Amino acid sequence: MNTEIERKWLVDRDSIPYELEALRGERLCQAYISFSPTIRIRSINGESFVLTVKGCPANSSGIERTEYELNISKGEFEALLKKTEGRVIEKTRYKFPDGKYTRELDVFHGELEGLCYLEVEFPSVAEAEGYIAPNWVKRDVTAEGEYTNGSLARSGMPKNI
Repeated sequence: MNTEIERKWLVDRDSIPYELEALRGERLCQAYISFSPTIRIRSINGESFVLTVKGCPANSSGIERTEYELNISKGEFEALLKKTEGRVIEKTRYKFPDGKYTRELDVFHGELEGLCYLEVEFPSVAEAEGYIAPNWVKRDVTAEGEYTNGSLARSGMPKNI
């Protein structure tokens, strides 16, 4: 079991300073077996498959939560996909170095087309809280529940974008 410490920002796609078409991103397909507790399955480029169980956020900041991941087979993924709730989320993830951190830019497809997030994982809550986001992000949505992937799968596009 790991502790995931991350922050998330909403991004206007037109403000992204990278040429995404020239980069190789990971194509992610994820769906939820349960929203409470959060149990998710994910396909990465259709080649690797992961089942994830997420704990509740440790506090109201939404920065820290426990996470347990287990690699599963393609057959297990396909069988579990038939048992999911809500929407299947499709997105492309691009990774960029940022000093000692890695920026992960998620560009959503399908029903969530136009939605983009920047996420950064940290080794400590103090580093997460002290991190200065790049000037091209719109706003920090880490603590806004409607911007979790689980909420997107359950409710669709947030209304206040």
